[in-house]
Amino acid sequence: MNDRYPHLAHSSPPGIAASLEARLAHMREAFLTAQPVSLEVRRDRLRRAIAMTLAHAERIVAASQLDFPNRAPELARLNEVFMPLDALRRAERSVARWMKPERRRAPAPFSLFGARAAIEYQPLGVVGVISPWNGAITLLLLPLATILAAGNRAFLRPSDQTPHCAAAIDAAVREYFDPDEVTVALGGADVSAEFSKLPFDHLLFTGSTPVGRVVAEAAGRNLTPVTLELGGKCPVYIMPDADTGEAGKRLAFGKLINAGQGCLCPDTVYAAPAVAEKVLTAMDAEVRRQSPGGIGSPEVCGVFGARQYERLKAIVADARAQGAQIRTLGVDMGAHATLDEQHKMAPVVIIDPPETARASREELFGPVMVLHTRDDLDTVLARQRLRDKPLGLYVFSRSGADVRHVLERSFSGGVTINDTIMHLSVPDLPFGGVGHSGTGAYGFGIEGFRRFSHARAVYRRAGPYSLVRAMHPPFGRLYDFAVLRALRRLSRQYAKVAPRHPA
Repeated sequence: MNDRYPHLAHSSPPGIAASLEARLAHMREAFLTAQPVSLEVRRDRLRRAIAMTLAHAERIVAASQLDFPNRAPELARLNEVFMPLDALRRAERSVARWMKPERRRAPAPFSLFGARAAIEYQPLGVVGVISPWNGAITLLLLPLATILAAGNRAFLRPSDQTPHCAAAIDAAVREYFDPDEVTVALGGADVSAEFSKLPFDHLLFTGSTPVGRVVAEAAGRNLTPVTLELGGKCPVYIMPDADTGEAGKRLAFGKLINAGQGCLCPDTVYAAPAVAEKVLTAMDAEVRRQSPGGIGSPEVCGVFGARQYERLKAIVADARAQGAQIRTLGVDMGAHATLDEQHKMAPVVIIDPPETARASREELFGPVMVLHTRDDLDTVLARQRLRDKPLGLYVFSRSGADVRHVLERSFSGGVTINDTIMHLSVPDLPFGGVGHSGTGAYGFGIEGFRRFSHARAVYRRAGPYSLVRAMHPPFGRLYDFAVLRALRRLSRQYAKVAPRHPA
């Protein structure tokens, strides 16, 4: 527990709410007092965040291993340390460029006399960040990079399912930041419930769609702007001309990383029968290459917790009971396909489950994937357009025309072509969902800076005042010249455009 706020340790829920509100008020007062936030201050905070992450790297990895013991420490170090450091370093190098006003064209004829227009990016204030268990620290530190670069303060809320990670990031933050700059809310589910009710200047939540609805409703009571990064059943379309060997490798990559427990992991594959078996063969070979010792090898990531593990096994059992074919990858007949004590399971492909199966309706979020063998791509795309829009979408094809065909007839937060997940690796692309997969987008480069800033319009007048008199009463000859003359010209220009439904 944070010893700067010892009263949180034994508070009732009302006490927790009051304490969180007091901490937020203290941060907002400090933010308002310290305006403007200079480049030097922003760089100093980013450098401290970098130094903090480096100094506490091994403690962060150790904490991750305690909360997620069946995940390799190499993967924990990559996710929770290396990736945030890359974003923080990029922000430190780029913040001066990001802060520069962006010129916009002033309207004629005022621009001829020197009128100027620009966007100036202002900090929002105090930004709340709620992370999920599958990215307990990385999904706090990745957005922290652009939150600090934008000149904000950050109030961090780690998942209550990862208490060791929460304690580790709290200790790190207390060592490198004043509590009015960056602070961490510790505690159980009652703290999580109160956190999203706080009147932040912006709230970023990463997690499931059902919890996202609750967070959005709570934030809406304060009109708090929210960015919700949720999930969905990310589809994969494999065209008949695709490189099936490469498609199988890239699908295995997307499904094995973090044991498929990521919002962008491929969920449901649509492939013609002629290529489906080749893709499965290539996936099986890649699974064996990555885990030569079988599912008991330390490289194989397990499922987080017994509840998630039992949920996935129940989804597979439900599909089997409803007649779907089940293919287990990377293990030979008679070999162990599950290790219950480690919550590990070999990757499973559910082939052609019916629409009533749980696998067809629920986000899988684990080493389980659905494969539909279909030739009628346009029918599939038409049905998908009626469903919830996914966070990610993947297309495998050698044909640019086929790729364009899919992109123009589908919706998703982002797309990777001939690979999976990799659009997330481009710092200056926006990362976010659409509809049920999320609201708003940020990113780990300029898009994140813009998300956590207010784009303030600034106009500098120039030229004779008489130019604007056409808009002021009493209206006369100048109005006729500037407005009526323009309307008559437009009427002649568009006179041949026929109405769809004539009166």
